[in-house]
Amino acid sequence: MNNLIELKFDKSITRLAGYDYGKSVYENQVPNNINFEEQITIIFPENIVKLASSFIQGFFSEIVEKIGISGIEKKVIIQSVNPNMHKEIIDNLL
Repeated sequence: MNNLIELKFDKSITRLAGYDYGKSVYENQVPNNINFEEQITIIFPENIVKLASSFIQGFFSEIVEKIGISGIEKKVIIQSVNPNMHKEIIDNLL
């Protein structure tokens, strides 16, 4: 299992917001067969430059339930044009 999640969004969207939207994106685009024991890579497309705290909390809610915030810090790699996105995600989950 490669634990690689390549998210897809409309190319005109540059920022993501909304708890329910984040939860919906997770449910629709993240495969159910992720191994939470291993490293997980989440790839945001180049057009996504910013995530609102509401989106982060919705998208990561199930991941936090499974591995906790410290697990996200250690096991989740975020690939994004925004070099600070991983830190911003952690800061918004605390």
